[in-house]
Amino acid sequence: MNLKSVGWVLVLLCAALVFFVAATMSWIAGLGWVLGLLCCVWGVFLLADLKRWVALRYLAWAANVGFGISVVRWFDVPSETVSGLARLALLSADALCLGFFVLVGPGLLGWTAQKLRPPPEPALPVEQPACAERLRRWGPKD
Repeated sequence: MNLKSVGWVLVLLCAALVFFVAATMSWIAGLGWVLGLLCCVWGVFLLADLKRWVALRYLAWAANVGFGISVVRWFDVPSETVSGLARLALLSADALCLGFFVLVGPGLLGWTAQKLRPPPEPALPVEQPACAERLRRWGPKD
């Protein structure tokens, strides 16, 4: 998988858009649906990180971004009705929310997956090279 390909970027953008729409619909349906969708997205991210499935992890990250944008859209009040300082506070709260869903949440999930991942298998034993004394005792028939 090459992240520089335009097709892969379009797939990630479509995944973010699909999960933005799904999360927006779940906000309309109720808080239970929102929490269920968030658990599904984070569960897929954990599974992909545990199994080291890179493509699925990137799709789950894009779904997390779409979910974060829906949270910003749902909780954001109309900024035209508030004063300048309150508008700045709203924009900074939006940035913090997006920062959590884009960076902090996946980072914490990746750290959790790293802790849950079984330790790597030990390397195969390698025969030690012969010492100088053994090399000197060996003859041409050895």
